Amino acid sequence: MKNTDIKKRAKEIIELITVKLDRSLIKGRFDEPIARVAEQFTCEAEPPVSHKAFNKIAADFVQQIYQKALNASWILTDPYAEAVFLLEKYCHSPAYGPGYDAAFMNANDTAQGGIQTVLAGLAESIKNIERQKYIDGVLTWHLHSCSWQLLCEIAQILLEDYRFFIPPLLSKCVPAQLVDEIPVIMQGYIESHSILQGVSFRSHRPMATELLFGDYVGDEIWKRQNEL
Repeated sequence: MKNTDIKKRAKEIIELITVKLDRSLIKGRFDEPIARVAEQFTCEAEPPVSHKAFNKIAADFVQQIYQKALNASWILTDPYAEAVFLLEKYCHSPAYGPGYDAAFMNANDTAQGGIQTVLAGLAESIKNIERQKYIDGVLTWHLHSCSWQLLCEIAQILLEDYRFFIPPLLSKCVPAQLVDEIPVIMQGYIESHSILQGVSFRSHRPMATELLFGDYVGDEIWKRQNEL
């Protein structure tokens, strides 16, 4: 392949990734349907909520999000286990600390938002996880079969045209040193570009929910970029 052909192909790949990771597309695929199903979900749970009732509500909620919002082609065989996993890993209550037990106590505390805050946090966690899976899938699909030369050309274009969005330490590297960091750079560029356009990747959710579950995607990106 000629150098001009490699450069053209590299630009095409960057453009394809940018289109597929467009914020409005991701919002329509994940944010909006999950928010709609979460809003439609009803449960009768007045404090004190028993462990049995809490577990059933959380499991039913997770099941509905995957089936109705994400149209999952696979069956969630154990929604209860999935709900516990999400609560244990991503929940961090400012009043009760991290994990499942904290979420249960939060569900029984109306001052902390009660069960609705926990459900909103579960929806947010699923949304962020599935959105990140999609992003990683798009990046892997378009980059995994690229030759070393093509990857270096992609890195070169990023350095030339997207330097503003690259962390200072990485911007000093030569293209060959950036090949492994192309996914991080591309995702950082797309998110930064969205913010500059007035569209943030942070969801608009109640403060109690944000404090309870944090920002999974933002935290993961921050960690990955600061490990470089």
